[in-house]
Order: sequence, then C-alpha cells, then structure tokens
Amino acid sequence: MTELNEQPASSHQQRLQNEVAYHTAIAQRELDTIARTPDELVERYRHCARWRTRYPECVFHFLTLHKPQHICDFGCGSGEMACLLGRLGYRVTGLDVSPDLVEVARERARLDGVAERVKFEVADAAAIRSEDEKFDAVLAMSIIHHLPLEDALDSLVDLLLPGGRVAFLEPVAYSSILQWFRDRAPVEKDVSPDERQLGKHDLKRIGDRFIIEEARHFYILARLRRVLPPWTDAPLRWLDRGLLAIPGMAHFAGIIALLVRRRD
Repeated sequence: MTELNEQPASSHQQRLQNEVAYHTAIAQRELDTIARTPDELVERYRHCARWRTRYPECVFHFLTLHKPQHICDFGCGSGEMACLLGRLGYRVTGLDVSPDLVEVARERARLDGVAERVKFEVADAAAIRSEDEKFDAVLAMSIIHHLPLEDALDSLVDLLLPGGRVAFLEPVAYSSILQWFRDRAPVEKDVSPDERQLGKHDLKRIGDRFIIEEARHFYILARLRRVLPPWTDAPLRWLDRGLLAIPGMAHFAGIIALLVRRRD
C-alpha cells in the first residue's frame, strides 16, 4: 500500500493536520478505557436482526451481504468495526490518517485476539493509491464527509477489485430548514474541524462513480434522543421506520446507508 501526496496544497496539509490533532486527545481517552469487544456485541452483529432500524447494523449488513474475502476499513478510527469483523472471521485492513488512533486499533486487535487477520496502516484516505492490495469490499463508515469528495471516490475505486463493493454510512442534509435548526440547537456537537454533511449533489456523484445497489435512510425523530430519556430511543427508531416508508420523507432524514458496486 502506498500513499500519493504529490499535491501538497496548503489546504490539503492543513486538513490532515486538523484531523490528526483533533484525534490525538480522542485516541488517548480510548486507550485509557480500551477493552476486549464484548461477546454479546459480536453476536448482535453476527445476525444484524435490527438492521432496518439501527444504522450501524444496517451498514454492517450491507457490507457482509455478499460474504467478502478481504475488507478495507477506510478511515478505521480506533478499530472497533475492523476488530468486530475480525471476531466474525473476516480478513480486514484498516486505514486511518491518525497514527494515534492506529495504535489504539492495533491494541484492540491484540485484546480481541484477531491481530493475525486484522491489520492497520497509517494512510491519508484522500490520497491512497494501492499498488498491491485490492479488496472485494470497503467499509466507508462516516469518513467521506471529512474528505474532498472526488479524491475520496478516486481512492475507493482504486482500492476495489473489479465488481467490488463499498458500504457507506454518512450524515446527510437535504432540508435547509432542519439544517438551520441543527446548527442552532443547544446541544453539544462532537465534530472534527473539516466535517460536513453530504447533500444531493454529493450522492449524485457517488451514483455517477458507482452502481447503487441498496440505500436506506435513518434519523428523523431519532434526533430527539439526544434531549429525551433513554427509553425513548427504540420507539423513535420505529417511528422513523414508519415515516421513512412514506414517499418524500427521506428528504428529512439525517443519515444514509448505501451499498454500491464498482463500475467496471
């Protein structure tokens, strides 16, 4: 695996510095509390019974639908999903721009006993060009909205084998009214410096570069769980499922899960 950084534009370098600096403190917190992935969580993701109402299970369901042999976790963070996949028997290579998070991910793989089939590398996801390794599936979980879109899509195409698939999970903002309220809501937002939500134009570009096989929206009323008691979580998710079955309601969603296939 090699990285191309032939265009050292100041904005590109600043983005990298912002992301690395932002994740340094996060990595330390995770390293202080890291533990083996609970068996019950592994079993939950083995079956993904709630994938229609819970978006992390949905993207996992999409990713494993065609039983990939080698998965790239594109923007792996501290390795939770990569190690979970490893616990389920998948071979995974995780890539992340943060050396600190990669070290946490390697420690997690050791604790989970999957270090032989789950490995991690430091890489700029927007500038990856793979000379050797190619993958039949890529997990892009909440990473594209941190990156220049076209650069990220170029990297994804390059990482995939012919016919390979990408499972995306990304925040979206179709409604300017909801976006206005989100920006002004008195709720603390844990976002990195260059983070943004994807819009319709971004999703069109993904559809131009890949064949979209599955798409599912989430997160209308479930937004309220941040200010409501925990017991409201499941009812809100089920209400969202009903609302999103109504034509046009996806316009008010906040998250999308996509399964796409490389155009060959």
